[in-house]
Amino acid sequence: MIQHEKQYLEFIQKRGVGANDHVASSPDSYISYLRSVATLIGQEITPSLLKSEEDINNIVQKFTSQREPKTIRNYCSAMRRYVEFVLELKL
Repeated sequence: MIQHEKQYLEFIQKRGVGANDHVASSPDSYISYLRSVATLIGQEITPSLLKSEEDINNIVQKFTSQREPKTIRNYCSAMRRYVEFVLELKL
């Protein structure tokens, strides 16, 4: 459901996501958030789907009324990291 999932996980870990975790694993949470987004929109998360802030905004509009604001913020954080990943690796 997430194209390049393993590489994305490595990317965010190298960027320090989860470095200070004591309880939950932030990298695992980011993967979970992206999987939830994929389920909500009925599409795989791919570089062609998610490559800009505009793409994030378009995706969020599809499910804004279905989730709490905090959950949406979490989804957006994971999507922004995916966009960074896509742009940096030129996928």
